[in-house]
Amino acid sequence: MSVATYTPQRGGGRLQLLPLEDCCEFVAAGRLPPSAGGPPARPGQVERDAGGRARLLHFAPGRWLVPAPDAPLRARLATLADAGHGTLVDVGGKWRPVGLKASVAGAVLASALDVDLLLSGREVAAVQLFDCPAILARPGTGFELWVAASYLYAFSQMVDALRIRD
Repeated sequence: MSVATYTPQRGGGRLQLLPLEDCCEFVAAGRLPPSAGGPPARPGQVERDAGGRARLLHFAPGRWLVPAPDAPLRARLATLADAGHGTLVDVGGKWRPVGLKASVAGAVLASALDVDLLLSGREVAAVQLFDCPAILARPGTGFELWVAASYLYAFSQMVDALRIRD
């Protein structure tokens, strides 16, 4: 699997555009009924697979990011949609997972927001990083970041402008 890498023209960190084969959002049509098959109910919750990879990210009221859904997860959400509880939308190309070098990630994020306050009591949130729409998740000690694809260049320019040394 290849990884496309953006190398800044000036100083700063290194951004990696991580591969994403498929991406969806599930948009609820009102309040979801409590069931074993539904996505995480509380905003800010993340459902992860056995390897710790995010499968369903409740990033905003009534909205879940579904990066690279496998067939069983897609079927589970399609069942909810078929029952009239929401819509499963293909958003391939809307969000791009971005990797920041571990040595600069904390400083980059801290320059735009208070991560500890933002993610207090939650694992994921929709954010604006340097005026760029993004979804930020914390799976323990690291970060997972998806940036709106149309803002990748602006985001990379802002990270470069910070000139954070690693």
